[in-house]
Formats: sequence, C-alpha cells, structure tokens
Amino acid sequence: MPILRTIVNAINIALLCPIALADWPNLGGGPMANGNSGAIGPSSAEVTWARSNMGCLISWAPSIEGHRAFMVRQTYAQAPYNPPPGEARVHCLDLTTGATLWTFDCPFESGQWTTVVYGAKDGRVFVGRGGNGSASAGRVHCLDAQTGAVLWVSVDMVRTGAYDGIVFMDDGDPIFASHLEMRRIDAQTGATVWLTSRSCSVSGNCGPARDGDAIYVDEVAGGGQRISRFSAMTGQRLYSSQTMPGFLNQNSPFCAPGGFVFYLRTSNEGPSFDKLYAFKDTGSGFQLLWSAQAYTEPGARHAVTPDGGVTMLSPEGRLQIRDQLTGAVRAESAGTVLSPTGFTSSMVAVDALGRLYHNNSNGAGGGPADLRAFTPTLEVFWSASITGLSQGGPALSADGSLIAAGTVDVQRFWTPPPCSAADLNCDGVVDGADLGAMLSAWGPCAGCAADLNDDARVDGADLGQLLTAFGT
Repeated sequence: MPILRTIVNAINIALLCPIALADWPNLGGGPMANGNSGAIGPSSAEVTWARSNMGCLISWAPSIEGHRAFMVRQTYAQAPYNPPPGEARVHCLDLTTGATLWTFDCPFESGQWTTVVYGAKDGRVFVGRGGNGSASAGRVHCLDAQTGAVLWVSVDMVRTGAYDGIVFMDDGDPIFASHLEMRRIDAQTGATVWLTSRSCSVSGNCGPARDGDAIYVDEVAGGGQRISRFSAMTGQRLYSSQTMPGFLNQNSPFCAPGGFVFYLRTSNEGPSFDKLYAFKDTGSGFQLLWSAQAYTEPGARHAVTPDGGVTMLSPEGRLQIRDQLTGAVRAESAGTVLSPTGFTSSMVAVDALGRLYHNNSNGAGGGPADLRAFTPTLEVFWSASITGLSQGGPALSADGSLIAAGTVDVQRFWTPPPCSAADLNCDGVVDGADLGAMLSAWGPCAGCAADLNDDARVDGADLGQLLTAFGT
C-alpha cells in the first residue's frame, strides 16, 4: 500500500513538474535555449578521452542524444566559398569512447556556406548549409542518428546558420529561424508545416526559444528591439513586448518555466542601453519585470539555474546569478571571466545541482578560452584552458558528460556518478521523486537517465529496476 500511494503521488508530481531534458539536442541545450540540464555534470577536470586528430579552423556547437555526439569540424573558410570535399564534415562520436561511428559530407550547391549540425532529436540528426548571415539558403538533410544514412532532404530551403540555432517541438519537428523568416518542418517527411515572416535585429544570431506553444524571437522595433511571441502550432505572431532601446543586437532570447523570457540587449552602447531584460509572458502580453546593466557579449548563450536564477556578466565582466523575478544579485564571481583575447561570448551550461560551466570564448576566434566550473555560489572548483573553444561547448549529456570541442581537439570531461542508476536525482535514496522523474520521461527517450536498461525507451522494464531498488 505505501508503494502504491507513492506511485499515485509520483504520477501527480510528474504531471505538474516535468523534469528538464537531460541530453543536449540543440544550441542552448533544449527548447527553452536556457542552458539548463537535468544531468549532474563533472566534478573535476578529468578528461576521459580526447580526439586530437580532428583539428579545425572554427569550432561549432555539438548536439548530443542517445550516447552520441554530433558536430561539424570546419577546415576551410575562404570567400567566395568554393570548398574542397570534406571541408565541413559531420562527425558522430561515441560518447563513452570518443570513437567515430560515422561521418557525413553535406552536398554543396553554389552560394551555400559551411555545414551546420542544427540539432538531434528522436534518433534524427538535422544538418544543412544555410546561414552566412542569412545570405545562404540550403536544404535540410535529415540523417539516421545510428547510421548516418539520409532519411530525407527537404524541398524548401532554410537560411538558418550556426549562430542562430533551432529548437524542437515535443514531437520532434524542428523550428528554424533566420533574419526574415521562421519555418516549422515535419520531422518525419521534411515538408514545411508553416512559414512565417519576422524581422530580426541583424542577419545572424536570430534563434528562437520555445515554452509549450509559445515561440519567442527578437524583432526590430522603432529605436531598438522587442520580443515577439508566435504560436508554435500555426506560426501566427500573437503579440510583442515594449521596445528595448538601442541600435543593433546580436543575441537570441531564452526562457524559463513560468513564463519568464530573458534577452541580453548589448551592443557596446553604454549603461543606458546595454542590459539584460527580464519579461513575464502573461498569456496576453509581456510584463517587464526588471533590467540590469550588462557586459556587451555578441552571440552569448546564458542560462537559468534550477532554483530560479539567471546568469549574466556584470558591466565589469564578473559572472552573476540574478533572481529571475526580481533581478536581485544572488551570487557574483570573485574576479572577471572575460576572454583573454578579443571580445567575450559566454557559453553557459547548468547542471541539476545548480553548478555552472562557463566558456569565455571570443566567438569564432581561435584563441584560448577558459572553461570554468562554478559552484551555485560562483566559486570556481575546476578549470581548463581550451584552444578555440568558441561555440564548441560546454554541452552536457544525460550521463553527465561535458563535451568541449575546441579547434585543436574534442574532449569529454566526466565524473562517475556518486549514486545508483535508479537514484535519478542523485539525492542518496531511490524514492517517489525518482519514480516521478521516470514517469515524466515515459515512452521513447533515447539517452534519458530514466532509461535504465539503455534500450532507448522508458517502460515497464525500467520501472521494474527502479521498484527493485526502491527505498535503498
């Protein structure tokens, strides 16, 4: 009877409080593009494998699903772009060993750009050659995640590039956003579900964020930028925020549960303009909650914490966590976290314990970057110097692997979990919280922590293992 009661309670918890996605399917880590992971990241700078034979000129963001990491290693960057074969090869690596499982060379057509791995979900990997500041359009190639075989090629072209990123619907459909348009593509067939217009501030860094049926993008407004909400089901523009004053901006919005939407509007225009804005989506409009002066970071990807915080850099370049609702500073790093060369474009991931992994890369440059691991109170507990990390990490997988893809090598940082596999939240006991987490992930779920027998599904077999360990 106690276990039955616990199961009922866990079902209620699961319905009300679904857990965060554990793998890293797209730039920004999930549909909300907020860097928040349900995994427990590495506790030390121990590298379990490194691939030093995969050097490149520019390192792009990896996507992770089902114990596999997918990435492009670009070795050519001349203009006009007329690449030799294999200049931007897609690599699929085994997450545990680092071994190459397959590669794919995306076909090149005149006027296109380097290959982009847009993301991976439900056993499908989406790649293409759009981008270059929306100047290049390319067809989307959908690949089988296990084999690299082409499942379909879209008829319509997208202009989404590596700096934009995509997000996924729950059914696996990808949402592509670029300078002047946004498109939802059917994951099963490659057909366009809907196409809508939008007006991004600049021609790149125009990515979306999604919370349920709400898609958030930034748009041009008189004298600045605004956040607009679109329907994920129909593509219809619903409403927009007030204007955030300034000239241009090169960042995409991100969001958090509860209707919170964040936008780093910084273009080196001074304290009156360079700010992080926090909005609340009320369901009929946007309420401005607060804004705070921020360091200028083009192309940055900041994050939210599991206890209601949001990250940013202070005007001096210190890493901060602020309260999502009030903007109050909860924690601040002792020193600055700026790039030693050129400008800084923070890339941030947050694990289930609220620990932050921060990359202070200088965008597409090949200089050294510092990958730092911070406690929830922003004290450094390990760090590593990685050449040319740029967009290449941190990316967290379901098993707690942190992938960092620099220009010299690709590395996996991983610490063996301190708890049993059935203790999904790693609090030292297998209980109703773990059962609720498993029920939230029920069904097809490649790479999920709740998939205890690694068969790409969370089902009765996994539940049996969890109930066997219940109470331990």
